[in-house]
Amino acid sequence: MKQKTLRVFEVEDFENLKSVIKTKYPLIKNHIFMLKEKNEEIEDLLRRNFLSYFIVNGESFTSKKETSKESIMVIEKEKVVVKNCETLIYDKIIRSGEELELSQNALFLNRINAGAKIVTSANIEIYDENEGLIIAEGEYIIVKKNVKGTIIFKGLDIGKVDRLTFISEKIKKVLE
Repeated sequence: MKQKTLRVFEVEDFENLKSVIKTKYPLIKNHIFMLKEKNEEIEDLLRRNFLSYFIVNGESFTSKKETSKESIMVIEKEKVVVKNCETLIYDKIIRSGEELELSQNALFLNRINAGAKIVTSANIEIYDENEGLIIAEGEYIIVKKNVKGTIIFKGLDIGKVDRLTFISEKIKKVLE
């Protein structure tokens, strides 16, 4: 048996939760959400965003060492399996205010401006400068230049990149 520390967000306000998911998803995706009572609208939002949550019957956790099965219901994250090999090629500048949500591999031949946002569950390749926000969960990223932008790969900020670089969970290699 191993002891684990859980980070939990207590959810009461639906509008606030929507805002937090939209603006801070990479930071909250590995947290667990606690509902004091059943709420279909909030549960549906959490499921659609693949976030784990549980429902506590009553005002708080029990302080007893034993917890009955009726007091807590745990809903695991749903697994997403993507088996799409299509690659999207963007031969245009991605402008400020543009938001792309992708499930396919994506290749960007031109710059991504500040204020642009790209979220993908697949691989991404950027052969010009990135100044926007990119959130990627694929197997790898290739990026030419990321000095002013933010790239979150598998939940971690990759930081500044000033030369064409391949990044995966195990390897970070400059290509030129």
